[in-house]
Amino acid sequence: MQPLSVALPHASTSPRSNGPRVGTTLGALMHSTDKSVIELLESPDGLDIDIRSIALVESSDIDGTDSRGAISDIYLSVGVPESTLTQWLRKFEGRPSRRRPKLLLVKNAREATTVLNAARGIGIAVAAVHPQASSGHVYSLVQRLLTQSSYRSRAAAGAVPGGDSDLFALSETIAELTGGLVTIDDTALHVIAYSAAHEGEDELRQLSILGREWPIEYTEWIESRGVFEHLRRSDEVISLPSEPGIGAAHRLAVSITRPDLSAPTGSVAHQHNLGSIWVQQASGPLSDDAGAVLRGAAAVAARILMRTLDASSRENDQVQRLFGVRSGGIDVHSLAGSFGISTDGPAAVVGFATSLEPGSDLDRITNALRLRASAFRSDAVTTIIDHRIYVLFPRAENEVAISDWAYDTVRVLENRAGISVRAAVAVPIARLHGVPEARREVDRVLDTTDDHDTAKVTTLAASRTAVLLGEILDLVADHERLRDPRIDRLISYDDKNTSDMQFTLTAYLTAFGDVKKAASSLKVHPNTLRYRIRRAEQIMGISLDEPDTRLLTELQLAILGRAPDESERYETSDQ
Repeated sequence: MQPLSVALPHASTSPRSNGPRVGTTLGALMHSTDKSVIELLESPDGLDIDIRSIALVESSDIDGTDSRGAISDIYLSVGVPESTLTQWLRKFEGRPSRRRPKLLLVKNAREATTVLNAARGIGIAVAAVHPQASSGHVYSLVQRLLTQSSYRSRAAAGAVPGGDSDLFALSETIAELTGGLVTIDDTALHVIAYSAAHEGEDELRQLSILGREWPIEYTEWIESRGVFEHLRRSDEVISLPSEPGIGAAHRLAVSITRPDLSAPTGSVAHQHNLGSIWVQQASGPLSDDAGAVLRGAAAVAARILMRTLDASSRENDQVQRLFGVRSGGIDVHSLAGSFGISTDGPAAVVGFATSLEPGSDLDRITNALRLRASAFRSDAVTTIIDHRIYVLFPRAENEVAISDWAYDTVRVLENRAGISVRAAVAVPIARLHGVPEARREVDRVLDTTDDHDTAKVTTLAASRTAVLLGEILDLVADHERLRDPRIDRLISYDDKNTSDMQFTLTAYLTAFGDVKKAASSLKVHPNTLRYRIRRAEQIMGISLDEPDTRLLTELQLAILGRAPDESERYETSDQ
């Protein structure tokens, strides 16, 4: 699944009372998309339908969309059998329009007659998605169109400065002025906008728009000619000849850059790459001034992308505040309003810890998790804080449903990505004001538990013993004065004699002083174990007959038996 580039305001169950409309209409959305990717088949209520949000729906979480939570306007079906999708649609029979989807996106929709009939009877529009189109790309494409439509509305109302607001409109302008077919890519060569298709579209452009990878032959061909390096280092237009053998027509390309004011003027790093614009020659030659058009278009595209990035950054800052990360006061009502979510009623927070280090892979997993959360509840809010992923479900109080979703999500992520994932659930939270505390509660669970001693999905209540013990051990380990120096004698003895008194003593205490049980676990004779315990007592100068001494010794040994970094810190803290 390809990463999403822009986050949308989440759907609300009630209309917004202030400001311009967020989103677009069904007709405008269909007009903006290439029919080779999405084609409208049925629209019982016409084209003048407000569209504000999109979510995925999969077989594993399709029941979750029938909850009391917000309903998305668009659902993109991913791998759901026709019979299952039909049954799900029928759950919306008799509901008012605000409580049912408005558009269903389905691959091979023309052949799904039962889905078409059910949707027609309920009043839900259906559009066919090209069978080869990437689901992640389609989701991202629609999301981006909704976001840009919102920006256009705000620009028209004077809410934002400047007239350039839409990469798709820019693509059409470039196509008109150059006589070619236009795609605008991000830095990973994923198409983020394009002009309408005409005669002469080559295979490369078709694959790009469908969200598929470029043919490896073409990638290698242009890389061997230094095209990628040129786009990274220069803002000059480059011309690529046609290559009929791999289905690529003649095209021009230019890098979209913005200045990096922190870098020395004139250096390679002075230009920060945001993407690229590609113009394919179609049935006729490109205009004589196509190069000049592209240079101007690159400057306009840079302004649009920079505004998008800035908006995304501001939204992320709002999410961080909602989860209590940022300093300063939290205006929950204002933050909730910006995401279109309710402040009333109980909520839930789910935190995910993975075996991944922060970086692109973690971002990719977060995007996949965001889609799953939005499919389950369209009003879900997802974010990364440090190396963990958090999901907020407003108006959620069913612990079983949330936990089941978390279990299923952990299973899917582990199977698809081949990584270790754990989750902690905090539910119910009385109000959104309690989200920061709920996140801290989730962190307590994830900080003090691991795969070996807890279930993959747990709560603070279910893992209270492990959490509290872990926090006690952290407290003791962090304070040198709470360390028992008698433990150092045992460690020193083991080091000098290559013995395992520490391990023996731990096994004995874990068995509650049961010599036979401890000896069996160590695979030694009970008399051997008794001798070792007496020797350990002599070395440390203690008597394990005293209950307090046993408790203290077990705590000290537990610290040594934790992660290497923690035991190392403990052992060397007096050096």
